[in-house]
Amino acid sequence: MKLAILLILFTSVGLSKQVNALEVGDLAPNFSLSSMHNENVVKLSDFAGKVVYLDFWASWCGPCRTSFPILSKLYQNYHAQGFEIVSINLDEKPKLAEAFLQQYPVSFEHLSGFGSEVDKTYGVNAMPTGIFIDAKGKVRLIHRGFKPNHKPFIEAVLQKLISEV
Repeated sequence: MKLAILLILFTSVGLSKQVNALEVGDLAPNFSLSSMHNENVVKLSDFAGKVVYLDFWASWCGPCRTSFPILSKLYQNYHAQGFEIVSINLDEKPKLAEAFLQQYPVSFEHLSGFGSEVDKTYGVNAMPTGIFIDAKGKVRLIHRGFKPNHKPFIEAVLQKLISEV
């Protein structure tokens, strides 16, 4: 009997995690985070009507070093068409993130996400995690990890989302 009750509880907990997990097609949850550039608070809703790529990263992430130059190029090529990249750093120590950004400078927005729960809200369980949000605010792609050969796929998704605006 105890085993049956434990099994039911374990299954219920597992299902509730799946129900609460962010999925493609969901509306992207809004958030407010501090900019790493200045004292401004930035909200996801500030980018309403644009195609947004949320990039969750940390200074210790090797694939993030690969992704930043590629994302920077995509941002330069598509920003005028309504594309925004919002990077959310999850480093505990801001100085580590600042050093990373000096080594890999890019011109898109950087927010401080450590301790904010935004990573849990978005189901971040790998670094980097990229989330495409369409102009209507729906999650269209959750992309975990990054390799240089991912660029054509990411760019194709980006082009499709921009064409829908």
